[in-house]
Amino acid sequence: MSSLSRKNSYANYQTAGPPTTLAQLTAKCYQRKSCRLCDGGDLCGVLKLTPTPPANAFVPKDRLSHQEETFPLQVNFCGGCAHLQLSHVIDPEYLFSNYVYVSGTSPVMVQHLKDYALEAVALCGVQAGAFVFEFGSNDGTLLRHFKELGMKVLGMDPAKNLADKASADGLPTIADFFGSATAKDVRATHGAAGLICANHCCAHIDDFRGVVEGVKELLAPNGVWIFEVGYLLHVFKSALFDTIYHEHVDFHSLQPIKTFCDNNGLKLLNASSNSIQGGSLRCYVGWPDSSPEVKGGAEGIMELVREEIAIGLHKEETFLRWANSINNTGEEVFALLSGLKQVGKTVAAYGAPAKATTLMYHFGLTADLIEYIVDDNPLKQGLYSPGLHIPVIEPTHIYEVKPDYILILAWNFAESIMRKHESFLLAGGAFIVPLPQLRIVKQLPKDSFVSGF
Repeated sequence: MSSLSRKNSYANYQTAGPPTTLAQLTAKCYQRKSCRLCDGGDLCGVLKLTPTPPANAFVPKDRLSHQEETFPLQVNFCGGCAHLQLSHVIDPEYLFSNYVYVSGTSPVMVQHLKDYALEAVALCGVQAGAFVFEFGSNDGTLLRHFKELGMKVLGMDPAKNLADKASADGLPTIADFFGSATAKDVRATHGAAGLICANHCCAHIDDFRGVVEGVKELLAPNGVWIFEVGYLLHVFKSALFDTIYHEHVDFHSLQPIKTFCDNNGLKLLNASSNSIQGGSLRCYVGWPDSSPEVKGGAEGIMELVREEIAIGLHKEETFLRWANSINNTGEEVFALLSGLKQVGKTVAAYGAPAKATTLMYHFGLTADLIEYIVDDNPLKQGLYSPGLHIPVIEPTHIYEVKPDYILILAWNFAESIMRKHESFLLAGGAFIVPLPQLRIVKQLPKDSFVSGF
């Protein structure tokens, strides 16, 4: 297939999409007309991705004949406060009531959350026996670290399957959504929380103001709320567009968060960035007059804000240019996999994170190009990818039915995946890392991660 033909095929895929049905706006999905942070109406569409099913809606074999709905995936920029956000919102009950992502299956994430807990204790002065509450607590991995440090812990997560598992593992977890009403119930039963945590869940919440009201209801006078979210600064700089999917309704930068805190009776105490999940932002928030100050917090905040301003993160036109860059990357990835298919090479994929749904749909990576996906999460094994119906199986399969190439869809864990499966490379295989830059990796260096064509 010529490069022009591949480019046209990619364009045609984006226009036609895979064989699913675009959902009508119903009770399952609605279009938001106001900014989630400032409530303003000055919203401009800056990025339109291929519609997808919910990114974690993996399909059991007996449901493969059922046609799945896809939902619009458009990103808006707020001209009032510069907050980037998803236009269309899917009912959270539909998205989160039975969830298959778990923190504890990734050694990288487990270590990150351990370090998170240690930093929180050090910076906030949390003492043994303090009440630590986490909403969006998933399988309780973060709470386990706090419990090991001597804290009293309680989690809340809307996914009943995960809440039940965490509770069975000795980490009491309430299966519910967090807000003002549930915060009042928790306070009445357990008292005020000295530390509230929310790890990579605040970007999932359409009613962010309602969550903040819950935090204010539950937070002790000297308490601190720590939340970590994907950082738009890193998403933009590395073109990590596949972190855009229906579970993520917000794409946070620091300046809009600071303004939001100031306008809602809270104070941003500290902020820092880290590399987890492709780049994240950790914010420490408290009461203006009674929460503890964090040493160096003001300087850290201003440093990040200055960097955001320098790259144009608060300007609409920045994201309009970004959309073109994303489509160019899509053409490159599609051309590579189509070319391999044309010469008889086989391609499998590693990792079935939610972001893979966005990447595969927008780049046109269907079952014609990817034979199967392997994933370490047993909850996803035996299922099929949302909409595209590519089978998800155990990683041992790559040694039983040896593909020529493995496309790493969980690219944010690319180095650890490739080091874990270096024997695949030594046997003559190659890894493809699609983002931040498209790369083929045929061997690993001993001390650092460098790869290229």
